[in-house]
Amino acid sequence: MEILKDFKIEVNKEYLIERLKIEKGSEDENEFLKLIGKALEIGRPKAVYIEGFIDEKLEEAVIINGVKFESKILRKNLENVEKVFVFIATCGKELDRLNFKEDILKNYWWDTIKEYFLGMARRYLFDYLKERYFLKDLIVMSPGASEKYVWPIEQQRELFSLFGDVENLIGVKLTESFLMVPNKSISGFLFSSEKDYRSCKICRRKNCPGRTVEFDENLWKIYQK
Repeated sequence: MEILKDFKIEVNKEYLIERLKIEKGSEDENEFLKLIGKALEIGRPKAVYIEGFIDEKLEEAVIINGVKFESKILRKNLENVEKVFVFIATCGKELDRLNFKEDILKNYWWDTIKEYFLGMARRYLFDYLKERYFLKDLIVMSPGASEKYVWPIEQQRELFSLFGDVENLIGVKLTESFLMVPNKSISGFLFSSEKDYRSCKICRRKNCPGRTVEFDENLWKIYQK
């Protein structure tokens, strides 16, 4: 197990201002830049990972480090894979502690900043694994990131069990409904494969704000077999 933290934090302020459609030179821009300054002052994004070795491949499940993960899609994607990297990354509890009571706009801005910090932790983890283990492309699968049939969110329990006390490790805890706190956290498996896979391609959810690619009906049909 390895925890990644205290890495260099850089914020593309112009990107965030444009994304949030904040008018340049306005009082809103001034307030938003103050929030970024506060985030840089207190923010501590983190990630933790372990190497997961596949003990057994069942018909619609895999056993990794002694823990059973049930997913027909995961099983198919790991057909020619023997090792995965199990990970949890977060914007950090330091950012999650701050809120602006009933200031809806500031809370929205802050939530976007938290998402950006999570992105930094995620990218740092991915780049670190690629360099350390001489990997090229990494495929990501996360419980609950797509429709229930892909990999149900309830499997967060099994994933977290591989780490023990995750809250003590990186400040992330799992709720009774299997959501993570801080809310800007992500967990899942990373693995190297010749096959390209992105959950969005086989997810039929409409108007999903997290969609990165269009739904591929032909690919969806293949995964149903």
